[in-house]
Amino acid sequence: MTARVVLILAGRGDASSEAVGLGLAQRGCPVVRASAADLALAKWYHAEGEGTRVVLPDGTPLDDGRIGAVLNRLEGPDLPQFARAPAEDRDYAAAEFAALLASWLNGLSDRGVPVANPPGSDDAWSAALHPLGWHALAVAHRLRVGDFAVASSVRGGVCRGLERVGAGDWPSGCDVAGWYRTAPGRGAVCRVWVFGADCGGLEAGLATRCTAFVRALGLRYAALDFVAERGGLRLIEVVARPPLDDAALAGRCVHWLSAALEGAR
Repeated sequence: MTARVVLILAGRGDASSEAVGLGLAQRGCPVVRASAADLALAKWYHAEGEGTRVVLPDGTPLDDGRIGAVLNRLEGPDLPQFARAPAEDRDYAAAEFAALLASWLNGLSDRGVPVANPPGSDDAWSAALHPLGWHALAVAHRLRVGDFAVASSVRGGVCRGLERVGAGDWPSGCDVAGWYRTAPGRGAVCRVWVFGADCGGLEAGLATRCTAFVRALGLRYAALDFVAERGGLRLIEVVARPPLDDAALAGRCVHWLSAALEGAR
């Protein structure tokens, strides 16, 4: 059987995927890289009971059984063949292709292939839940969370000295206004990294709850931002696709993916 590979899905120039890919190669782990455009221009074959076979534009074959782990850092679909199509046709094609990728990657995950991170079921390009959802899920995992509020307008939250909950520039999901919190003091944020079952820097009980929480979100890795308070750490943010271009972080990701690949052989 052909050696299994780590499939890295990322846009060209993504520093995080390049750092992780280099680290994997240095360990002797076979790596295949592909962008969203590569997948859009690939040849796809699917047969019941045989799985999916993807042939990338450069001729590289990717059978389901050849993939041992996936690092998915795609931000969205890229369909070069629809670049000159009317906007409504581009939107339709993007939605259909996003559904195809979500089905494929989640199918791999269902068969036990570690996919970091598989697309979510509601939004194929957003694995993290709505702020209200992850707050409730965190509480269910006995994590203390920061207070937040819903402002009636984007300007309203900013004018009151609040900052938006969520890493993006705009509200998550279908929010018209926004979810806001009190801005933490300078230097008060403690970022905790979770890679599979690895959550270093925390006491064992809290680390276990954090890894279970990240897995419940449908993620395999994430950054969790906490604020240190007198009563302990309080979770204020979940980053579903954090940067991994720092050497130490890339190394932790490499260790985790290489171990997953070894376990898949």
